[in-house]
Amino acid sequence: MKQSFRMLLLLLLAGAAASLYDTAAAKQALEQGVIRLHILADSDRTSDQTEKLLVRDAVMQHLQDWVPADADYDAACDAIRRSLPAIRQTAEHALRDAGSSDPVAVSFGETPFPARSYGDFTLPAGDYQALRISIGSGSGQNWWCMMYPALCIPAAAKADLPQDDRALLHGALPESACDIAEQPAKYEVRLKCVDALHAAVRLLREQLAEKPASPEQRSGHP
Repeated sequence: MKQSFRMLLLLLLAGAAASLYDTAAAKQALEQGVIRLHILADSDRTSDQTEKLLVRDAVMQHLQDWVPADADYDAACDAIRRSLPAIRQTAEHALRDAGSSDPVAVSFGETPFPARSYGDFTLPAGDYQALRISIGSGSGQNWWCMMYPALCIPAAAKADLPQDDRALLHGALPESACDIAEQPAKYEVRLKCVDALHAAVRLLREQLAEKPASPEQRSGHP
């Protein structure tokens, strides 16, 4: 009886570990398959929030000129990096036309994000590649969207063409990653477990990195 119970427990633990592994892999595919646009206003004043939206519209109207429509994730990242000077110039022109002298900082790289919803999709908390446009102090409320897959271009650029967001998502990401974005409640507990495990691993690595070397290691002897 005890042997059967232990076997059942091992099977349950193995199944849970496999489920967490699959969820972690799908979450990583989502993080490494999405590019986000993040625009930060100078402050929460109405005028600064309006300027943020002007910058958004100006950038989105030109984004398809900078990033080819048929680009995959890696090609889109490369195109954005090459276009950073043009993106900054476009943002600055939009501000100057509005009578603002606020400086603009533009960067592209891995950025931590909390969980955010976009229409029918929810991106879990994680580290995503993001184009960040910071206006002035960048301390005001921000605007964000998914710029790859290009789910935010029609709305921000006022395009008239219809768009199937679900088809775009499924065309760019594995089905497992799409499932997380489309059914976040289904994965809520597993994602929390994955995040807790990642946090524990990071903490362990930090502690090992800070561990002082032994006398043998300091002297160079094995």
